[in-house]
Amino acid sequence: MFSIDIKILIFGIALNTLEFRISPMKVSPLYFFIVLILISCNSNKPNEKDDLALVKELSLTEGELTGKTLADAYCGACHVKPEPDLLDKLTWQTSVLPDMRRRMGLILEEDFGHAVGEDIDAPAGIYAAEPLISREDWALMESYYLENAPDKLAENALDFGLLPENSSWRLKEPSTNKKRPNLSTFVRWEDRGKVLFVGDRYRQVFKFDMKNNLILDSIQVTSPASDILFQGENSFDLLTMGVMDPSNTSIGRLESFRGFDENAANLLLDSLTRPVHFSYADLTGNGENELIVCHFGHHVGKLTWYEKSGNGYTMNYLNNRPGARRTIIEDVNGDGKPDVIALMTQAKEGVYVYLNQGKGKFKEYEWLSFSPLFGSSDFVYEDIDGDGHKDIVLVSGDNADLSPILKPYHGLRIFLNDGKNNFAESYFQPFHGASALIVEDFTGNGHKDIAVISYFPKRDEGQKANFLFFENHGELAFSLSKKQALGEWSLMTMDTGDITGNGKKDLILGGFDFASMRAFPPGDWVPFLILENHY
Repeated sequence: MFSIDIKILIFGIALNTLEFRISPMKVSPLYFFIVLILISCNSNKPNEKDDLALVKELSLTEGELTGKTLADAYCGACHVKPEPDLLDKLTWQTSVLPDMRRRMGLILEEDFGHAVGEDIDAPAGIYAAEPLISREDWALMESYYLENAPDKLAENALDFGLLPENSSWRLKEPSTNKKRPNLSTFVRWEDRGKVLFVGDRYRQVFKFDMKNNLILDSIQVTSPASDILFQGENSFDLLTMGVMDPSNTSIGRLESFRGFDENAANLLLDSLTRPVHFSYADLTGNGENELIVCHFGHHVGKLTWYEKSGNGYTMNYLNNRPGARRTIIEDVNGDGKPDVIALMTQAKEGVYVYLNQGKGKFKEYEWLSFSPLFGSSDFVYEDIDGDGHKDIVLVSGDNADLSPILKPYHGLRIFLNDGKNNFAESYFQPFHGASALIVEDFTGNGHKDIAVISYFPKRDEGQKANFLFFENHGELAFSLSKKQALGEWSLMTMDTGDITGNGKKDLILGGFDFASMRAFPPGDWVPFLILENHY
């Protein structure tokens, strides 16, 4: 979620919102740390559940404390524990482990001058104000990671250079006749008007006539826009992030535009914490749509829904952790009430469902959980194998922040639904930096294909290996292909629509390249690319 943490995508090993499992009857230094964290985590956390009950599930004594048991307790209690072999020794030693230690308040001589806590915009409670682990215990845990980490991660199983070139996707580059950095924050096709909307880091939203290659109009907005939903002819609701770079500042907004004019905006919500996605649904059954907003945040964030009340909206929590990336509204249990499926991509990474209990109440279930190194980026809920049950198709590849190294476990995964909403990983294709996907029957063979882009790609012969097309032949048999010419671009966002008017969905790829921001003189402005569908 930038530095860039795209999603806006963020890698995080966060020690906030912890749910520790250790018996309070066994007094050890670890116990005091747990109790202190539990107290701080429960304050102003309206949706935390039964933390003290979870505390009783595990018992540790001084005699049992090894590097592994300490790592299991400290790391595994707040999220899926990252195993040592997920990073190389150097990255653990110089980046990830020092940040973990500083979060626990253990500051050593080597940290002199290193900014932590409020100095890096972290709210109180993210970095402990005093040591919560002894040097001796930390040394055990550090040794466990360093002794069991590889010197170098393995290569992934994708040889991009050997993939066939896809000739059915034909690349079309627009001509804008402008010199400007390529910093598109979203691309969205509006089928009714046959126009393309593009958000820009420089606080603008553009409207393009694709048929005639014209910029029809633009408006200035309060901050970079992250999402848009169309409400009618020339009417739309627009979400703006406030601060695009990693930040806990809550100045994002949701505004309703009744016309393509910045003076025609009506404020719906403000004080949003770096929001990146929103959706509508009648969650309460009162005949009016409620708003569901992903506050991606940074150290703090949340997933919330808003009920209209009087002249404004009342906020309700679904999840109080950072990293909310995308929601899908679906009646997953067939009770006639819309439920919320959410991808959480920070700290406690995973796919969660919030089952609608009626009267504004929801029950959280964890469908999938991942290590904080997993790098979840985007997902869809679609029947990919044609058995009548919707599956989860997910890409992981967020590779910013503390461990920007190529990871062989990043890529595309398919989790098949057994019909009871139990999901099992049934397909994995490694793909470095996989960050966004679209599922659609592009080829017209009755099977849903998958298009994936990468924002953190591996370079192949000087080109970015940043696009994969999965042609679906049924029964999870896919033919993979690439589009080599896309390797000149940094791709961050995507959408689909029948731009050519031939009845087939084309692909729209939004470019976001920090190098273009520093270029002097500025290069040609290419805010998006089109892949025309000629299957």
